[in-house]
Parts: sequence; C-alpha cells; structure tokens
Amino acid sequence: MRLFIALWVGKFLLFLTRKTKKGGGTALPGLIALKIDPRLVKKITAKLQTGSILVTGTNGKTTTSKYIFEILRQSGFKVISNRSGSNLMRGVASTLIEKSTIFGRPRGNIGLFEIDEAAMPDATKFLNPKIVIVNNLFRDQLDRYGELDKTASLIADSVKDLKNITLLLNADDPLVASLGKNVGSLTTVLYFGLEEDNYNASSLASFDSKDCLFCGQELVFDKRYYGHLGIYHCSNCKFARPEPDFVASGIEIKGVRSARANFSHANDILAAQLKLSGMYNIYNALSAYAAAKVLDIDNNTIRQALEVVAAAFGRMERIEVDGKEVYIMLIKNPIGFTQVMETLSTDPAVKNYFIALNDNFADGTDISWIWDADLESLSKDFKFIVSSGIRAEDMTLRLKYTDLDIKKIDTINNITEAFEKALSLTGNNETLYVMPTYTAMFTLRNYLKDKGVVMDFWEEQ
Repeated sequence: MRLFIALWVGKFLLFLTRKTKKGGGTALPGLIALKIDPRLVKKITAKLQTGSILVTGTNGKTTTSKYIFEILRQSGFKVISNRSGSNLMRGVASTLIEKSTIFGRPRGNIGLFEIDEAAMPDATKFLNPKIVIVNNLFRDQLDRYGELDKTASLIADSVKDLKNITLLLNADDPLVASLGKNVGSLTTVLYFGLEEDNYNASSLASFDSKDCLFCGQELVFDKRYYGHLGIYHCSNCKFARPEPDFVASGIEIKGVRSARANFSHANDILAAQLKLSGMYNIYNALSAYAAAKVLDIDNNTIRQALEVVAAAFGRMERIEVDGKEVYIMLIKNPIGFTQVMETLSTDPAVKNYFIALNDNFADGTDISWIWDADLESLSKDFKFIVSSGIRAEDMTLRLKYTDLDIKKIDTINNITEAFEKALSLTGNNETLYVMPTYTAMFTLRNYLKDKGVVMDFWEEQ
C-alpha cells in the first residue's frame, strides 16, 4: 500500500509539473515519493530481469549512458534510464515512477542509471546493480565534494561489499584503478584504457592524482593522455596501471565533428567512426563498449550504436540558430574546460566563442577552478569572445591573463543578451562555440526553446 500511494503521488506530481511547465518532473516526484516509501527504488528495481547498470565518475556519465542506452536498445532490451541527467536518488526515483505501473511493475527489463558520485552508497544499496562503471575522478565542485580522496573513498565504500557484479574501471586513472584492489572475491574487476602513441598531453591542467595511493610516493607517468589519465607506475611499490581488458587505439580526432577509434577485447577488434569527438568521448565510448562485451552483445550491434549516437543535450550538441551553426559544450571543472579547448584546437579554423560562467549551487559556488584550466590555445585562433553569466567579470579577468587581445572580448552578464550579441558577430559560414556552466546552459536552452530551436531537455530523451 505504501508503494502504491508513493507511486500515485509521484505520477500526479510528474503530470502536474509538466502540465504547468514548471519543469520536467525529473526530481520533485521522486523526492516526495521517497518520503512516503523510502524503499520505492529497491522494490521496483528488484523486478528488473537483468538488473541495473550504474555509471559514475566526474566527467562523461551522461554521454556514456547515452552510448550504452543505444547499444541496449538496438540489442532488444527494454531500458529504463534517467536520461535527463538527474542523477541523485530523487532523479532515479522520478525515472522509475514514470517508467513503472501504478503497482510498481517496471516497464522494462534492464535499468541504466548515471549516478552522482556522492549518491553511490545509496545507489549500490537500492538499485540491484550487475555492472558498475567508474569513468574517472577529477576535482569538481570542491564546495560540495571536498578533495578527491573523499570522493574516491565514497565510491570505494559503495562497491567493496557488492556480490555477483562486474566492476568496470578506467585503468588509466590511478584513483579509479585503485578501487579494484579492495573488493570482495565475488566481484569481477575488469579494466578499460587507451593504447595510443599519437596523443600525449602537454598540459598539466588538472593533474589531480600524482601520488601512489598505497605508499604515498609520486607516480611516474610514462605517458599521459590528459590530466592524470595515462600509463603510470610507482617507483617505490608494486602499484602500476593495470593491463586493460578493453582497449581503444588508432584514435583520430577531427575538431568537434567526428573521431574514430579501434575498440578491442582480446583479439576481437571493432573499428568505429564516432559523431562525438574529443579524447574524453573516446573514453566514454570505450566504457560503453566494455559494458556491451560483458553483456555478450555482438560487434555489429555495438558498432551501429556507437556510430549513430549524437551529443546529449549540452555535451558537444550541434544546433542551428538563425541559419548559423552553434555547438554547446558544457564546462564544469578545469579538466573538462581544458579538454574542450584541446579538441577545438585540432580544427585550424578561426573560432567564435561564447562563455557563460554561473556560480549557483548546481554549478558549484567555488569558481576558482577556471584558473586551473589551460586556455592558452584560445590566443591562437579566435575572432571574438563574449563572456557572460553571473560571474562574467571573473571569466573575462581569467581570459585577460591568457594574454588575449582584450579588444576582442565583450562582457555581458545577461545570458540571453550576450548570446544574441555573439550570434550577431558570427558570420553566416562560421560556427559559434558556446561553453556554459550547468545553470547557464539551462538558461540558454530555455531561450532557445522559446525560439523553437530546441525542445525541453526531458522531451528529447
């Protein structure tokens, strides 16, 4: 009876929020329903025939989940997933309320949930996971998470006692790889990583994990792909990058428009041309490939899915506004900002930039991270920059310390006004690259929705 009442209330709130256009119903229904029945999530997911896949880590959760969703869909699974990106337990509960009957029977046979790192203890307890993916761990929202060791310990505690699951870890991230050392014998630990000679990071931005987790000595990096992701070993103890079970190699990055890579497991090789570019998206596709192989999905299905997936909203999303091409690329921490800039630098064309920096709770109120992003490539190939958002002046100051031509920078706090200015400065055959923080992205998308350019984020799922 408690579950029935929670679901009834949740479904009513879902209908009400969407009917009144007060939101997508991706959090409130779950928040209230969980107060009525705190075990709602566990009761529903226990009925999923194939259990759940959880995706966590600092960057790439939404895109990785989108890749996996498409692979599962093309394989014939009926997937229940929080594709809106609402990744706290209230968001998961809201998804289950929408995708279940009033009696708590899920309208699917497998769950796929991106999970905020801080929510992992509850997620692993209630979501019946069969596969858990940890993509990476970088500094992010220090006011909320604290330092990385705290985040890593949260995840470590959440997975150490799991049974009969497969834990997929990024071998190239020392913090993530170390998680595989403290799990029980009933957990299968597999690793994924790059084997690539053509890419070696030059930037030291977000070199967050450089000490051995076991003895404290500084790690030796034989190669870095970006940040602290690479091939490493400890000079003092035996800790070293694990040999990956799933590998990406033969990587080609072509601006923001496409990338290619070979994905392999044992002697099995799959070549794919991706619509999503950047080294970080290669990792996202690789972890999705690894999950698919664990589920014994055939290569042809995996390839077709990887090649058809376009950007999740705001994650290198391409749209057309007033006849002009616009790319929206979410930035939320120094490594993400740096990787966006490095990806853009592989395209030699002169660029137009719109950067919107907010410091609301969902963005992280500490914006000091902008000083740790490597923005040096900006000075090489830009026509103009419009700086916007609540903390536009801070962003402009950061840009000035990159030795840019300040005459090419406009500072306009109002995001709508600033975007219109940036669009007017963009030529008909040029591209505007938009880099907003989280809440700035939603402000911009609401404006674009009113123009008929995009749909509500929850309608696109």
